[in-house]
Amino acid sequence: MTAIGSSEFQAYTERIERLVERVSSLADEDARTAALGLLQSMMDLHGMAAARIVELLNATEAGRSALAKLSSDPLICGMFVLYGVHPVPLEERVARAVESVGPQLRKHGGSAALIGVADSVVRVTVQGSGNGCGSSGDALKGMVEQAILEAAPEVIQVVVEGAPSTAAGFVPLNLIQPAVIQTAAKEEKTYEESAA
Repeated sequence: MTAIGSSEFQAYTERIERLVERVSSLADEDARTAALGLLQSMMDLHGMAAARIVELLNATEAGRSALAKLSSDPLICGMFVLYGVHPVPLEERVARAVESVGPQLRKHGGSAALIGVADSVVRVTVQGSGNGCGSSGDALKGMVEQAILEAAPEVIQVVVEGAPSTAAGFVPLNLIQPAVIQTAAKEEKTYEESAA
């Protein structure tokens, strides 16, 4: 089996959610109850197994090393989060993610700093305009968001402060035209006045 990333893990969880909704809407109450009971029993069993794996690996130095490697894998990280047994606290994973993307941001003239994590909402500052080939404030913001969501799939929102949007200096043409039209109208009036 090939490794899957956080976006594929998210797709699997969304599919499971859709299937649970279908099962929940079954007209046959016995079938609905049995299917949901089966699902809950499987989740409970897998959750206990995941918790036991974390417990056993945490017992030795070699196990903790293996657990650190396992928990950085997007699929296993997502599973640990799903069952509430991730060995690394959310705040620490987010801080590591922001730190890990630092060198890439610096190559593009940017930087990032964690402001805080509360109720699965992460606040970060991103500085820099994205100087470099093909980069922008939006690209810097995207790098930080991606790193955070891969390390902490349970995050529901990443609030990025300070990164200027690509469109920040853009002035729409329709806002410029009235000034040009007014200037032309004044010139016409001045010509008409001088001709009279």
